[in-house]
Amino acid sequence: MPVHLNFHVHVDRNGKATVTSQTISGGTVPTTRLEPGDKVTFTSNLQSSEIRFKVFRTAPPPPAQEGSPFGDDLPAGKRYTVSDGKVFTVKKTCDTDHRFLFECGHDVSGDFSEWGAPTGVTPGGGVPGPNE
Repeated sequence: MPVHLNFHVHVDRNGKATVTSQTISGGTVPTTRLEPGDKVTFTSNLQSSEIRFKVFRTAPPPPAQEGSPFGDDLPAGKRYTVSDGKVFTVKKTCDTDHRFLFECGHDVSGDFSEWGAPTGVTPGGGVPGPNE
């Protein structure tokens, strides 16, 4: 049975975002590995929330890897409005030691503007987890 993992972007009243992941079905809890065919969704408490997978100018710092787990469906650097509700299919294997990093933000005059993060929290998220 394929894994379905959801990432929830919660933005507080100060514009600080926290990302948590939850295994919806399949696999172990918490999900530590995603294989081709697994499903990923994104939700948020704000309709305007967007994500985009990070583009690195140099080699990404471990445990990150370059690109996106979704191939051309959501390549690194492309913005996705979370409220669109799309279910993404994993095309490239990833795990907690080889994850894809994404940024969380919103549109400001046509540009992606990253949300802040609470003190002590790394901005954005990584696919997979490690939250649950």
